Amino acid sequence: MTATLPSNLQDDFLKGIHEFNAREFFECHETLEHVWQEYRQDDRELIQGIIQISVGYYHLLRKNSVGALKLLKRGLWRVEKFAPIYFDLDLSPFIANVSEDVRTTELIEHPPASELRIPRIGFISPSPHC
Repeated sequence: MTATLPSNLQDDFLKGIHEFNAREFFECHETLEHVWQEYRQDDRELIQGIIQISVGYYHLLRKNSVGALKLLKRGLWRVEKFAPIYFDLDLSPFIANVSEDVRTTELIEHPPASELRIPRIGFISPSPHC
């Protein structure tokens, strides 16, 4: 589905996605939380899901697997509702990789980063418009 964020939030949204892709998970959380607070539509749940997944990876890379799993699962539940495409984000590969990391973490309490498939959030077009 094609949906668009208000123009005053698009730059911060893109910044948050780029921070996630750079594995700057704490920064991503901070940036996207601002967008989530300002954007009052029902589809803000997608933003909340990405925030939860970001914080989940932050915890996972710091060996807090219990907290990470809770957040990754909650975030996945939210993001899956908007698949395959929303805000020009290609969500299917993202969901698949996060799901695989959940399974890995359920099998290995503290998986090394090399065992994880920490995804990037892709866009469906070269010049994203969220």
